[in-house]
Amino acid sequence: MNIYLIFAIIAVLSYFIGTINFSRIIAWRSAKQDITQLGSGNPGTMNMLRNLGFLPALLTFLAEVVKAGVCCLVCKIILEHTGYAEYATLAYFFAGAFIIIGNDFPVFFHFKGGKGIACMVGMFLFTPLWWVGLIIFVLLAILLAITEYAFISSFGFIVGMSIAVTVHVFTHSIPYAIGIVVIVWLLTILAIIQHRGNLVRMFKGQEHKAHFKSSIKRFFKRQKGVEEIKEEHVESAPENEIIIEDDEKNGN
Repeated sequence: MNIYLIFAIIAVLSYFIGTINFSRIIAWRSAKQDITQLGSGNPGTMNMLRNLGFLPALLTFLAEVVKAGVCCLVCKIILEHTGYAEYATLAYFFAGAFIIIGNDFPVFFHFKGGKGIACMVGMFLFTPLWWVGLIIFVLLAILLAITEYAFISSFGFIVGMSIAVTVHVFTHSIPYAIGIVVIVWLLTILAIIQHRGNLVRMFKGQEHKAHFKSSIKRFFKRQKGVEEIKEEHVESAPENEIIIEDDEKNGN
């Protein structure tokens, strides 16, 4: 099969996989809500966090990360085992690019989608540089907890990983390194453009905070409340049974 045809197939399939938006699915399944009608209207992790809480946001983030990472990895593995190994890494990031485009501009939702951050995280975390990604991710998670500005942490991760990938592909003589670097940095520019509203609000001092810590606290308080209710119910159950039995005895 012609390599151009292979990349065309990757582009089409990756795009349509990218249009699968887990924030819409999870918001509807968990709360019967349309996430695009809540808060900022953005079908993404942060809007889920602000409006539906920690657990739906976490599930959305993980689903988008896995969606992007697995799709990219499958494309790479297929090319490695079909005689096109030299194109494998390029195909990986090429697939990632179209997943992100599908996520950001889904044809089924009038080209109004998310901002692609979770998909970019997935694309980066499924590379050999996953360990660099985890280090950066942990550091920026701490920064998020301190500043409560999610997009700053997002930019830090994306730029940091873009630099790491650039260094890696050139120092390891990866085939088509220039193409890979161009893809990665174009995606970084796209992410900045998608967050232009956040940047404007930031400079004006009007940027909304993620309320990350308060969302986590509410989640664990809710879980604790559920456990207390369950314990109360269990403790009261035997007493009720005894009362019923006593009544039956008195009736006799």
